[in-house]
Amino acid sequence: MRVEQYGPETGPNLVWILGWGNRLHHENVGWLVDRFTEAGYRVHAFHIPDVVAEFERDYLGPVDSYLSKLDRFRLVGHSAGGLIAAYVDGAETTTYLSPFWGFPRGLTGVDDRLLSLIARLPVTRPILPVGTGSRAAIGALATDRELREGPSRAAPTFIRESRRAQRDRPPVADDAVVFCTLADSVVSTRAIGETVPPERTVLYDGGHELFASPSREKQVDTLLAAVDAGAEALDG
Repeated sequence: MRVEQYGPETGPNLVWILGWGNRLHHENVGWLVDRFTEAGYRVHAFHIPDVVAEFERDYLGPVDSYLSKLDRFRLVGHSAGGLIAAYVDGAETTTYLSPFWGFPRGLTGVDDRLLSLIARLPVTRPILPVGTGSRAAIGALATDRELREGPSRAAPTFIRESRRAQRDRPPVADDAVVFCTLADSVVSTRAIGETVPPERTVLYDGGHELFASPSREKQVDTLLAAVDAGAEALDG
């Protein structure tokens, strides 16, 4: 797992766990990093591996080890990073961007029985095609490079460990805030709706990545307010 730091060294710590397939050098990731640093935060951005054999060892362990060195921090988790973030303790505020708390179902998703079969394969090599790498799914501002460099296949062990982590996910904090779109075809919006009440959910127009959606400029002030103050920022 790779971590990069941005922004003023004396600023309050903001930990951002990126989603599966995000890269630190991607333009739209950089756009949100810039918004965080302009707000005065010292950003610690985590690039998570595309292939995972064990959720605790490969994802949660490195994050917890790094965070143990920080006295205080605010936490942002996007997609699979939002699944990891749900297991993290001690954050002053937690903000989720399209968290991966469930697989999508229906015409744009996958059948649970198929997932169960795939998850039984002890294979760490990416062999399963994924249909999430389109501009329509990710966001209208996704660049050609971001779409090209994102993973086109997933390992069965990633499916297995994601399903297990979703099943065993701890309760989400009462002051956590979620940003998502009802048009999301990458993660389960039903899982989000069953976890966080409407008054702590901010809906936006666009694809899976808020930071790659045209509505990001309209939402960035609300996002920064939620990162700063948690659910109190949404009062009224």
